[in-house]
Amino acid sequence: MFSRARLDLSVEAARERISSRVEPLDPATVPLIRSLGLTLAGDMVAPIDLPRFTNSAMDGVALHSAATGESSERHPALLRLLGTIDAGQVWNGQIAIDQAVRIGTGAALPGECDAVIPAEQIVERDGFVEVAAPVATGQNVRQRGEDIRAGVIALKADTTLRPQEIGLLAALGIDSVSAIPRPAVTIVSIGPELFETSGPALVNDANGPMLAALAESAGAEVVDIVQSDGDLDDVFDHLDNCETTSDFVITSGGISNSLADTMADLLEPHPQAELWEVRLRPGKHFGFAWFDDFYMLSLPGNPIAALVGFELFGRPLIDRLSGRPSGREMATAVATETIVGRTGRTDVIRGRAWRDGAGRLLAVPTENRGSSVMSSLPDANCLILLNEETDTVEADETISISWVGYQ
Repeated sequence: MFSRARLDLSVEAARERISSRVEPLDPATVPLIRSLGLTLAGDMVAPIDLPRFTNSAMDGVALHSAATGESSERHPALLRLLGTIDAGQVWNGQIAIDQAVRIGTGAALPGECDAVIPAEQIVERDGFVEVAAPVATGQNVRQRGEDIRAGVIALKADTTLRPQEIGLLAALGIDSVSAIPRPAVTIVSIGPELFETSGPALVNDANGPMLAALAESAGAEVVDIVQSDGDLDDVFDHLDNCETTSDFVITSGGISNSLADTMADLLEPHPQAELWEVRLRPGKHFGFAWFDDFYMLSLPGNPIAALVGFELFGRPLIDRLSGRPSGREMATAVATETIVGRTGRTDVIRGRAWRDGAGRLLAVPTENRGSSVMSSLPDANCLILLNEETDTVEADETISISWVGYQ
């Protein structure tokens, strides 16, 4: 029987152990339309000028600005209209100084023209256009390459791709990127109570779907959700399957100090694994392993503690695998009532945060926040964190919160 020696850790120390062990996944070539949320593995260099050609910034008339230098309301410049250029078309003929052409937004500017006057500022009459004021060179014109020049860095390595970055790359004609792929995650729920054979003691697996949803919200791809009765051989069989399918395995249950705790038995003797006793409520017992083929985080079986453990340790681990800065940024809110914790541990409390009419971010604990009260989860949109030095926060004092799900 092994001693199951555990590391006594603060929340911050446990997170640091993850940061020091976990490395980003190897880059892969990913289609641009599948790259949302991924991190670029290298600089993206613009292959073309943007815009690719000089074009009109609006619907109007393209002309020679010099033709309008002496124009006024009493003596407008009179230019013959030769036709129309729409977006996607090119004007192949010559345009003399006393001529003009209608042009659509984004259409290529004819080589002889150097300005565009908006349609609402001109008067058309008998095939001519009257311009009643001088037009400046370059007016309402987008010059070739004025946005980005070919050969410059459009996006730097380590950029996390949002819709706006994807739009920029698409405009540059880029259809795939070298990026850190989404980590493949398997969720393993452990406990004999999860199986029909437990009879009246049957417990539905809440952790599997919840942790899968949390992993997906963190940018991972969930490849499997499985249950184990806790038999050591059965757990090993599941983990063997993960060697070829997963980058990260999240288990829940079987990690405390009782004789039935399979994950503690599995991890304690392994040289690339640790058992943690984190100064945290809810949750205390955790496991962390960095095997050759995947990383593993073992969370408590209590669903509330499992959620908190994922947010504090699982989400940063997925961020590390994905090449992103580790963990969500904390926000500062104002407590609307007294919140009681205890010094010597981090208290994590389900809460609700909102902005008042003055724009202040306020937060309050959910009404029913017992350690096994699942019905309080939908009421929570944040976690309120009281650090180890804090035992009580009074109303109107500031607190740290971490958003959970939609804000």
